Amino acid sequence: MSVPEIPSNTQVCIIGGGPAGVIAAYLFALRGVSVVLLEGENNFDREFRGDTFHASSLEILDQLGFADDVVKLCNSKVGQLNFKTSELSLQVADFAGMNSKYPFVGIIPQVKFLNYMVRKAGALPDFNIIMGAKVKELKQIDGKVTGVKYKKGGEEFELDSLLTIGADGRGSSTRRLANIKLGKTSPPMDVLWFRVSIPKDTALKESVDIRVGSGSMVVMVNRGDYIQCGYIIMKGSYKELRNEGIEHFQNEVKGLAPELSSTISEVNDWKQCAILSVTTGRVEQWYQDGLLLIGDAAHIMSPVGGVGINYAIQDAVATVNLLVDPIKEERLNVSDLAKVQSRREPAVKFIQTFQTFAQKRVVADALKSDKPFSPPLPLKIVSKLPFMRKRIAKFLAYGNCPERVEGL
Repeated sequence: MSVPEIPSNTQVCIIGGGPAGVIAAYLFALRGVSVVLLEGENNFDREFRGDTFHASSLEILDQLGFADDVVKLCNSKVGQLNFKTSELSLQVADFAGMNSKYPFVGIIPQVKFLNYMVRKAGALPDFNIIMGAKVKELKQIDGKVTGVKYKKGGEEFELDSLLTIGADGRGSSTRRLANIKLGKTSPPMDVLWFRVSIPKDTALKESVDIRVGSGSMVVMVNRGDYIQCGYIIMKGSYKELRNEGIEHFQNEVKGLAPELSSTISEVNDWKQCAILSVTTGRVEQWYQDGLLLIGDAAHIMSPVGGVGINYAIQDAVATVNLLVDPIKEERLNVSDLAKVQSRREPAVKFIQTFQTFAQKRVVADALKSDKPFSPPLPLKIVSKLPFMRKRIAKFLAYGNCPERVEGL
């Protein structure tokens, strides 16, 4: 069997094989633009990757003819978002009430989605993917980014491109190599991720549950064959939690979610947990001459609302819609890249403002309290008004600037 030739030039080089990267790569190749996708790892399998796909993303996939296949990958479908304390249960978003072909949030393992999209893209002659390609340098001529230098299997390679796109997530190496500064904010929380088996007769078969106690919260997501849990604590308090011991942690989880009492003992070592220090922020300018950042590389999202994947996919769609013609006609310039930021940044700012409000008015108040948490009045009002629950669901699902694929 012959070894595929590694390309040395392309019209578009995309760094990062996450949702933004694979969608942008597929759409560019579909429109006849040559694209090389560089993924730093040898596979897409990671612990605790985001997996919430809202209606906006599923409708984009429906345009491409992929939605039915992708929906089959769902571990579960979330129809409502519930917020529970020891004393009451509030429904704050009603996705099932949306006017959409996909009135739910699909819990889809990201690894399955990425593998599916790469298989589809692989059938297009203008698509190429290189796994295990770690970008080490951005090539430049007179201040313009003209490609990348990367390593694969101990060898060094160069790839020339008309446009380089950084879609490599919150820890973006592209952003670092371009010396683009991220304006950070630090939400008042860290998240300890872990997984447990699904208890018998659990009520979590088709839902995401949020439980709030005194000084802590837990989010439970059904992933089909296990429950993924996010134990939310005050930022910087993980060391104190560890000092109190794993048994104390298990008891805290039991207090918040009694239905996990039979399975939380499976987490008996801190090595089974992954700590996420929650940071949000945006870069001031998403582009340089020959370079564009999208997704978390340009704007790191909070976990609130589970919208990160969907904004990354919408960034990718807008990028292709706006740039495919200038690239094909070889007239791409900085003003074209600026149009992507102008198109997408207002929606990003709006959702980040909403996330900040939720973090301050709900999460921070809950984590700072040593008494049973009382939800703020707006949350109580929303839970009693069906039209408000539908509006919040629609806002989380679509944002204020949903994208559609053009040129099909």
